[in-house]
Amino acid sequence: MRAQIAITRTGVTQASSNHEPPDGGVLARRTNGDFRVTLHRKVSETALVQLLRSLRALAPDFEMSLETGHRPAEQLTRQQACHHIALRALGTLERANEAAFMSNLELFDAMLPPMSLQSENLLRLAKLDLANKDAPTALMQASAANIKNLVSVGQNRSMRLYFLAHPPDHAWPASLPEAGVPLDESPDVSSLKWLALVYEAAFAIQAPLFQHGFLRLHGGPMRPFQRFIYPITPLQERPSNYRVLTTAELMDSPDLNIV
Repeated sequence: MRAQIAITRTGVTQASSNHEPPDGGVLARRTNGDFRVTLHRKVSETALVQLLRSLRALAPDFEMSLETGHRPAEQLTRQQACHHIALRALGTLERANEAAFMSNLELFDAMLPPMSLQSENLLRLAKLDLANKDAPTALMQASAANIKNLVSVGQNRSMRLYFLAHPPDHAWPASLPEAGVPLDESPDVSSLKWLALVYEAAFAIQAPLFQHGFLRLHGGPMRPFQRFIYPITPLQERPSNYRVLTTAELMDSPDLNIV
């Protein structure tokens, strides 16, 4: 049995009978037991975000092939593939905004934590065991851990992301939408798109992530930062009840709040 869909450059999902992905888009096809995703060599960030959302329906250990256009197909789990896709999307966005931010996004392994993760505050979130906890329980545990600068992100039924809570006195970004207002309605497009992409990655990968790199505050020099991202995506909950918890820190100014 064969079935396939395409995602266009603008993120529209549609049936397809073509053998190649659309320009700037994605082709996903299933033939009997084989599931293969092919990215156009100039795939857009928008198409990749829609792909991440589509792949959420599969189990984390579901196996699939991923063809990225510039390298041979790789056999990956859905979770691994989503990590690759997120890195590709981040790379695209960061190259277009290289004067504002750059980063790497790693899967966090509690048994082998990165040596660079030294912040006591970030480690408070990293050390929590929130796997399969519902959102209220996870939030209670995070609150009890006294994590500073804690950010909570949710999604509505249309998968549009919004803040549930964030520090009121943040130094970066310059402005944030009010709680409940979708991130894509903010006028500060580049920084909010960057944050939203990290949150989309967490929802899709469904595992803790460690982001580190550099960002520029209000025209100043690039400064090192770290961010820990913890998705709350229990199987028994509806996706509209999923949450992402994060905390971030400027390495040279930990007292300055960033989102």
